[in-house]
Amino acid sequence: MGSDLFTKLARLGVVPREKVKNNLKEVATLVRHGLLKKVYRKKRVFYELTEASLFLLNYFRLKLLAEAKLRLGLYPRRKNFYQALLEDVRFLDTSKKEAEDFLFLGDWRLNMPPVVSQLKLSQLRLYQEEGLA
Repeated sequence: MGSDLFTKLARLGVVPREKVKNNLKEVATLVRHGLLKKVYRKKRVFYELTEASLFLLNYFRLKLLAEAKLRLGLYPRRKNFYQALLEDVRFLDTSKKEAEDFLFLGDWRLNMPPVVSQLKLSQLRLYQEEGLA
């Protein structure tokens, strides 16, 4: 499975078909294993992560957490941003470009493992943004 595909899926837990049209073979594999499901909303096709994919999401979260810790050591000028990301996200400046790289299920809390309610909430947020909820 391509890292790019799972990065797209892990941001909000759901992705429109247009964004993964170049990875349909990998998407089909995830659907076959029950980690992804195809959802139809108002004549549009979306792919949602299922509850069975929580263990993969946890590994992805740990990868993001390790990357944030590494960047904290490598970039001392951005110390405030990465400390906020690792410790207390209330002080995180989400307008920074780096914030988008660490978005995980619609949130930046990387210290806690993902749960089903967090996955469902992030999926609902995307549908509300698209006017489909």
